[in-house]
Amino acid sequence: MNYRFIYNDELLEFLSTQILLGARPGAAYQAALPEIKKMLFDFDIYMVSFLSDEDVGKLEKEIKGKDFDGKTITDKKLNTKLMAIRDNARTFVNIASKYNSVCAYVNNVLCSGDRAQDMEPLMSAFTDDESEYRLKQVGSATCKKFLSLF
Repeated sequence: MNYRFIYNDELLEFLSTQILLGARPGAAYQAALPEIKKMLFDFDIYMVSFLSDEDVGKLEKEIKGKDFDGKTITDKKLNTKLMAIRDNARTFVNIASKYNSVCAYVNNVLCSGDRAQDMEPLMSAFTDDESEYRLKQVGSATCKKFLSLF
C-alpha cells in the first residue's frame, strides 16, 4: 500500500476550491481564488476554524466588494459556501485531534488493500448527515474527487 501524505491545509484548499467553483465555475471565482486563499489564511485549518459567523459575514462582504481582474462575485450562496469551508476546517481539526491528520485518518481506513471496498466507509464518513466527520457542501461527486487525492 502506497502511503501518500497530503497536508491538512492542502486538503482544505482542494475542498474549498470545489465548493467555491461548484459544477459551473465562473471567471470571477477563478480570478478571485488567489485572493480568497489569502483571506482564508492560506487555508490553515486552525485559523479558518476559529472564524465566527460574524467573521464569515465580513469576509463575504469583503469578497463581494472587490474587483477581481474586472470581475465581481455576486453569488447569492457565497455566505453558505464560506460557512461550509469554516465548518469543514472544524471537521478537519476534529479529525486531526484524533488521528494527527486527515491524511492519516484516510490512509488508516485505506489499509485493507481493496481500494473500492475501503472507499465506501470514507464516502459515508464524509457525506452521511449523521456522521461526525460530515463535510458541508460536499456531495458524492466532490467526495470522490477528494478521495482520489489519496
